[in-house]
Amino acid sequence: MRSRLLSHLIAPVALFAFAFSPFAQAVVQNRIASAANDGVRTPVSGTVVSRAQRATDLGTAPADKKLESMSLRFSMTPAQQADLTLLLANQLNPSSASYHQWLTPEQFGARFGLSSADVAKVSAWLTSQGFTITRTARSSTFISFSGTVAQAQQAFGTSIHNLSLNGEAHFSNVADPVLPSAIAGVVTSIVGLNDFKAKPHSLARNVPSIDPSQPHYTQTVSGVTSHYISPADFYTIYDENPLLTASTPINGTGVTIAVMGNTDINSGNVLPDANVAQFRTAAGLPAINLKLQSAIPAGGSDAGVSASDVDEAHLDVEWSSAAAPGATILYVYSSNNIFADSLTYAIDNKVAPIITISYGLCESGWGTAMLASYNSLLAQANAQGQTVVSSSGDAGATDCDVTGLATEGLNVDFPSSSPYVTSAGGTMFSGDVNDSAQYWNSNNASDGGSAISYIPEQPWNETSGSGGLTAGGAGGGGVSAFFSKPGWQTGLGVPNDSSRDLPDISLNAAALHDGYLVCSSGDGQGETPCVNGFLSSNGQPNVFGGTSFVAPSFAGILALVEQQLGSAATGGLGNIGPTLYGFLNGPTYSTVFHDTIAGSNTVTCTQGTPDCPNGGAIGYFATTGYDLAMGLGSFDVNKLVTGWSGVKPVGTGAGSGIGTSISTTALTTSASLCAVSAGTLALSVAVTGTASGPTPTGSVQFFVDNAAVAGDTVTLSGGTASYSLVTSSLSSGGHNISAVYSGDSNYAGSKGTLLGPNNNANFYPNGPIASVDIVSSTSSGKPDFSFAPATCGASTSVQPGATAAGVTFTITPVNGFTGSVSLTASNNDGMVATPSFSVSPVSITTSAGVTTSFVVVASAPTTTAKSIRPGLRPSGRGPAGRMPWYAAGSGATLAGLCLLMLPRRRRWGALLAAVITISALTAVGCGSNTSTTGGGSGTTPPAGTTNASQGIYTFTVTAISGTLVHSAQISYVVP
Repeated sequence: MRSRLLSHLIAPVALFAFAFSPFAQAVVQNRIASAANDGVRTPVSGTVVSRAQRATDLGTAPADKKLESMSLRFSMTPAQQADLTLLLANQLNPSSASYHQWLTPEQFGARFGLSSADVAKVSAWLTSQGFTITRTARSSTFISFSGTVAQAQQAFGTSIHNLSLNGEAHFSNVADPVLPSAIAGVVTSIVGLNDFKAKPHSLARNVPSIDPSQPHYTQTVSGVTSHYISPADFYTIYDENPLLTASTPINGTGVTIAVMGNTDINSGNVLPDANVAQFRTAAGLPAINLKLQSAIPAGGSDAGVSASDVDEAHLDVEWSSAAAPGATILYVYSSNNIFADSLTYAIDNKVAPIITISYGLCESGWGTAMLASYNSLLAQANAQGQTVVSSSGDAGATDCDVTGLATEGLNVDFPSSSPYVTSAGGTMFSGDVNDSAQYWNSNNASDGGSAISYIPEQPWNETSGSGGLTAGGAGGGGVSAFFSKPGWQTGLGVPNDSSRDLPDISLNAAALHDGYLVCSSGDGQGETPCVNGFLSSNGQPNVFGGTSFVAPSFAGILALVEQQLGSAATGGLGNIGPTLYGFLNGPTYSTVFHDTIAGSNTVTCTQGTPDCPNGGAIGYFATTGYDLAMGLGSFDVNKLVTGWSGVKPVGTGAGSGIGTSISTTALTTSASLCAVSAGTLALSVAVTGTASGPTPTGSVQFFVDNAAVAGDTVTLSGGTASYSLVTSSLSSGGHNISAVYSGDSNYAGSKGTLLGPNNNANFYPNGPIASVDIVSSTSSGKPDFSFAPATCGASTSVQPGATAAGVTFTITPVNGFTGSVSLTASNNDGMVATPSFSVSPVSITTSAGVTTSFVVVASAPTTTAKSIRPGLRPSGRGPAGRMPWYAAGSGATLAGLCLLMLPRRRRWGALLAAVITISALTAVGCGSNTSTTGGGSGTTPPAGTTNASQGIYTFTVTAISGTLVHSAQISYVVP
């Protein structure tokens, strides 16, 4: 209450001071000219999230259900967007008068927010609809409010339904909302119409019990030695000790780090927190200066301790403070939505110069409206001098996948992919037990440390060829599909892909080799807080991994940088990208950063799925300089901190800025994507921006399999362009075609994958078919075959329990091909189904084509049925003594992994990888997540049988003969 009252008292004073400051610009103009209730409505597009599209619909949500965290997020005018882009570049340019001249939230609002008159009009309209205003942004960029489902449906002309996804209950709007046109013109998104949350990027590891009286973190059990990382180990490995032990310690004193949370830190939020206190004592550190700040909207309810979030809260607080033992840690928490509440509060109130957030979701899971809103929020943070550090994800280069073999293609995590965020990726130590003595002492010091020196690293990757993500995690990294490359992201190894690449830096994130110690046993739900140092009450260490550790640890290191710089860092560092890549382009990179050229963040994928036409693994490899597996690499903390002031920032001159508004690039063709044998493929590109903004300008670069096609750049005219892609030189099989928009002063760049005429998002909720299947041309003379259904991208309906009409595939020989063709299929969305082929394998002995029919029965034996769909981030929860989702080593078989899965307080899904070989589908997975809920008027399943649930499902059907591979996708709609 006090903080809200103070903010209201301070705001008028700050605004008065701003009017006479050098930041003053022309007062923003009113934009809402007509009456708010003029009867004309305009949709706010991009607000139905993909997880809602994939979920099972359970009908309309209760009318009286309260929605506490709704908000209208306001857009900027083109002039404001251009002004902000220029300001952000100048604030990072040492030659500019605006260098490090950070804004207050009120100054930001007076320049880039909505006018006070317009804010009043929007507020009045919301009140007229029965909503209660809970917060008006200091920056005039949003209004938060609460109300019921009935009020939201009436006001926004949408329908809010109860849903089920992966066994979890949710609610969401199932259609884009509408607003009075006068208001819609100033709104980017409506937040809070669903309860799908981003998930923490942390992973628990099971470890054996040891004697509580002798806590060993270099530990040998049954002849096997394991190592767990304590703060003292971190200081040794990354050379932080010279700073901490200096005559005037550089330990973060005087700097505040804001940690974003989505739960109370303990029951009642009592300080000091017992777990944090035990962690500090075990690590030999003084008591922490920990403060709490609620971001729950006025009148909102505090849900207390969230079992799926409290481990994340403890590890973020403990390890941000471990990296900066003298810093103040401000834990900003909420209950409903860490982005809508915690992150928004931290930025709009400028609570600290450094913000760390270990939550995220793959870019495509957000929806363009949410991406646009939160990206603008992050730009505001930078303009205010706030540095935001975010974890890059734990699913390697396939961030939309959860477990098993990758099926969703190459994807990256947001907010880590925002150009206004420093992306924190993962490494793992490359030494093994044979060289343990070289890097580890056999005994532990009183502070739990046993590391001897820096240990060589490679990209974190504990996945396996057979189990994929079921076996382990990997450091997130790759190419953004929405954001163009900022001017500062340049240097040795940085791809020429016109896109924001991530991560930026990396530190150890492995759980197995080697995990971090955390104290998080007590969650307010009957468990005893951490005791005996790092041990839980049963004598087991709490050991975790994941890029969740990298973000808070790097945030702590930035606190050391700020303390070291002193007055030069007054108010914060803002976006540190120019300095980080200044190291890469300067003479000290090789002495500060640990450049690694071995390892990858690749994940084994299902053949025929996006980016995986021929099977194998997809991802990126470590190379000299920057790479998409671990960014610039890990670093020597002492040399990074002491060398920071001597680095020349890069990419801060004129023309280096990027637009702040989201654009969308659509790449289409009127031609079939199946069995393409023509020499060219006609493509059409359309780039769109916000409804109230100008038409995007600039150019579009074309890519084949993520490699730029030399010289294939076209200039937009009216936001569109046409292009003829030469395909005669492409090899036989599947290829991914994409177009990358460069961006302009108003819009950030964006990427679109090829979407054929029969392939639309209604039939393919997991994304468009991004693969064009090339057949060797007649002129090449190479034997090949075409493989296609009668209609490329065919779709059909099937009732639960019924048999769908067979889809006929024809295999036609080309250039004298003969031989046997085997058939497989991937059940991309985990449909409960029993599929088969009428003929498999198919034998080609003449020049005539041969057909086979693919048949799907929308039911399966209950013992094997899985109604599972990919896309939900693992919760990251699990205590010592419970097996996490990848506790076995990479060499373990999938069957062994299934037997070892014993997670606590986790909800597991998406463990199914279904593959049809010869004439049957083999389901690969473990655990149980069976659904017996059918849809439509399907048959009642016989005993021991489960029917398919309502939804839209895709299958990738693949034909293989030797090295020749051709695929096509079909979909089934279960009503």
